[in-house]
Amino acid sequence: MLKKLFDALRGSGSATPSGEPPRQVADTVEYKGCEIVITPAPAGGQYRVSGLIRRMREDGEMEELSFERSDVLPDRDSCIDMTRTKAERYIDEQGERLFENTHRPN
Repeated sequence: MLKKLFDALRGSGSATPSGEPPRQVADTVEYKGCEIVITPAPAGGQYRVSGLIRRMREDGEMEELSFERSDVLPDRDSCIDMTRTKAERYIDEQGERLFENTHRPN
């Protein structure tokens, strides 16, 4: 299951049904005990803020939260920077509640 997820994020496979190129992992950064995986989503010639936030629990299980924002930027580098900023802000705002089911975006 995790292999399929990582393959999808790395861009393995074909283009998306809309004809957009598949997402690829642009960067991975550590922030306050979490790992932010930045995966800008192609969106009509622009890029949508998208990624994963994950951390290892004390029991060794990985917790993971995917996010995709409505923010669309004209170039990939700007999107990478904005994704990191948005993820860090979300981690700061939610703290330990980040991985509770009641605080996951729908």
